[in-house]
Amino acid sequence: MPTVSNVSSFRKVTPGMLASQRLAMSNDIPDIGKSEVAIALKRAAQPLGLASTAYHVLDILLGLSKPEDWKGGNRPVVAISNEKLAAYVGRSERTVIRAIKQLVEAQVLAYRDSSTGRRWVHRNDTGEITYAYGLDFTPARVRYHEIKKLADEWQAKLNADREARRSVTKVSRAIVDIVEATDDVDLSDFHDQMMAILESTMTVQKKAADLQNLYDLLVEALNKDWKNKDQPAKNENMSSEYDTDVTPLFNTSSQDSCLNKRPSANAEEQFNKPNAAYGDEIAPEREQAERGGAKTPLDREQKRPKGRFSDHSGTLDSVSISLLESACTAVQSDFGLSFDSWPELLSAAEVLRLGIGLSETAYADACGKLGRQTATAILAVVAEKALRDPNKISSPGGYFRACCDRAAEGKLALARSLFGLAAG
Repeated sequence: MPTVSNVSSFRKVTPGMLASQRLAMSNDIPDIGKSEVAIALKRAAQPLGLASTAYHVLDILLGLSKPEDWKGGNRPVVAISNEKLAAYVGRSERTVIRAIKQLVEAQVLAYRDSSTGRRWVHRNDTGEITYAYGLDFTPARVRYHEIKKLADEWQAKLNADREARRSVTKVSRAIVDIVEATDDVDLSDFHDQMMAILESTMTVQKKAADLQNLYDLLVEALNKDWKNKDQPAKNENMSSEYDTDVTPLFNTSSQDSCLNKRPSANAEEQFNKPNAAYGDEIAPEREQAERGGAKTPLDREQKRPKGRFSDHSGTLDSVSISLLESACTAVQSDFGLSFDSWPELLSAAEVLRLGIGLSETAYADACGKLGRQTATAILAVVAEKALRDPNKISSPGGYFRACCDRAAEGKLALARSLFGLAAG
């Protein structure tokens, strides 16, 4: 078939039309089949700027072309009158003419006009085209790789926009939840900044990035506030009557130094004054001490009541703060926390509670039954599991309560879970 691509004199030539004619006369045609080019064209319809009618016309022309015309160095030409094409599309002829011109200027088609303006295709005995006049798809074949890249970039942009919109929704809801759930700190400024970002005219990706930065600042501010509130009062003359003496689980130093200076894994928070229930536990010991009857740690453990508010020490057997720190890496990274010591873990309890959507009542009840240290350790493990596999734990709050119930019965293997998380 001749490589000359003619344009009738009645057409008003435009730069886009000339570019299409040059592509149609190219001899460097990649061996790309009809299906590949059709998929690339339809994916790139939006970035190419094709209107709905032009897309409809393109779809019909692709359907009318023969697959064998797209093989090797052939030039696929479709011969159909504007009148018949208008009947297929359901639009007027002038609308169809404008749609074809749009496809030509988008360098998808090229005009191959006859001297009379009629469109027809002549084939030999083997079915190959010898002469053809109509609409030539050679520009689309020549530009295949460019069109495919354009489609891929457009799809990537759509995916990025979708993820950014999801991030905007997720992070803004998280900020609102934290602001509404925190009564003792004025966070209205964070809420105002969030609304300003949402109402701005910036791109959705910029909104998502700004909201994420605002959320990180909010979590950091809350973490500092809670850490300051839970920081133990430093008093050189602090009495040691509230310290809990237990046998250390990890003998990394002398027995005496462990008993007197370091909080063990099973000990309640030593820096805060005990609540009423815990005071009832230690009251008999204090009375005996005042009478001069000093008791060993084992004696005091045997004297401790085993009622509702007793500490289930078996839950934290073989559990150290270093094990918690190495196992709960996702929690520390995502929430900006640090589990270097038991006081730091306890100070992070409020962030963890809000992170899994646990109510204050449920956490307080767990602290009453198990002790604050045990309840917070379980809370950290539940938050870590929920972050690592959100689909596996649909309700972290319910999972936390179930773990606390098992711990109250002495059936929770917390150390095994921590070793599994650390290994994973």
